[in-house]
This record gives sequence, C-alpha cells and structure tokens, in this order.
Amino acid sequence: MTDDDPRDEPAGEVIAAIEGGVRVFWVTAPTMQDLVSRLAVVLGEHTGDDDELHITYNAMQNGWVEHEPQARRITKPPTRGWTEIHFEYSAFVVLREPASVTASASDELSA
Repeated sequence: MTDDDPRDEPAGEVIAAIEGGVRVFWVTAPTMQDLVSRLAVVLGEHTGDDDELHITYNAMQNGWVEHEPQARRITKPPTRGWTEIHFEYSAFVVLREPASVTASASDELSA
C-alpha cells in the first residue's frame, strides 16, 4: 500500500471552506475512532504554528437494529433480545490565523 491508498483513509467525509485567515472544516465519520483519525489528518495538514483552534463535536443517533431473542440450543443457553443503536459522529473545526497575519494580508490586498 502507498500513502495515497484510499484504504488507509478513515471512513467519513470532510467539507472545507476558506475565507481570509479562517479555515472551517466539517468532519463526519461512522465511528468515534474514524472521527479522531480524520481530525488528526485535517489538523496535521492545515494547522499553522500560531493558529487559534476552535472545535465542537457531536454524536447523533442515525439508526438501530433489533436483535431477536434466541431460543435455548443444546450447546448454548437462551439469549435475551437487545437493540443495537447506530451513531454518526461529527466535528466542526475552525482554524484562525493570528490577528497580525490576517491584518497584514488585508493591508496587502487593499494596497
């Protein structure tokens, strides 16, 4: 496998917007581990030394599966039914350049 192999990437989606000195990322994943892995990639690729970091995360139920009770078998005792709940995890990340860098970039654009 190479570094560009898509099988190495965690599942999920990243949506990005960049305006001035602000970079905004919406990251989703089917598991918390995939979300953390994808966040590590985003932050590793896009965070500067002096950037401010603002982050919020969420877990939202997006489905469930009912598991029926199982009758007694010769080698296994009966099992009770149970519900498996599925979640989708997401994070909203804002990276902001320091005010001095943003101000000097604005000055260059207006000149």
